[in-house]
Amino acid sequence: MAHENTIYELMKELVIADKHIIGDLMAHRSLWTKGVSAVNNSYKALNLLVDSGKLVKGEGYFKLPDCKSEYKEHSQLLTKALAEIIKLNCQIKIAREHTILEKALRPDSLIFLRRGSEGLCFVLEVCNNETSTYLESKIHTWRLWPEAKDYLSRLFNNKILHYDIVVSGEEIPDGAFEFNSYLEEVKK
Repeated sequence: MAHENTIYELMKELVIADKHIIGDLMAHRSLWTKGVSAVNNSYKALNLLVDSGKLVKGEGYFKLPDCKSEYKEHSQLLTKALAEIIKLNCQIKIAREHTILEKALRPDSLIFLRRGSEGLCFVLEVCNNETSTYLESKIHTWRLWPEAKDYLSRLFNNKILHYDIVVSGEEIPDGAFEFNSYLEEVKK
């Protein structure tokens, strides 16, 4: 079976995903035909990665061995959003559910994209059941943290001069960008 390395690299970015997400990404890369073929081929390759100990199989999903999450609604929505970011065809670094102990922050994902000489960094929050007060407090913490850019620069090993906060969900608080609109701007 071909493409296990490609799928493993995708899984290292996504951390947890199902065969449909992986199949869609492989089809997006024109490695397999979109639809059933991509899903079936992905499923076979994911199982081979489980057999080799690189992934763990859950009920309807696969994950990296150190991932503590289950593939519930929030995790699925985050994985779908990350898959859309991967489809941008940029160099990408993702820190999914990365805990920042000194600020008691656990953003859903921290993203660094590079296209040519241009870089873009953003905090991604996927909101399906968080209260607006909780989300606003996270944004407030980011905005008031003077060392945030330095922290992100060290995390991504790139000088971060600016970062955005991007929210996928129904309510977009002040100071944040709506996910789909943001990606459309990035594509330009």
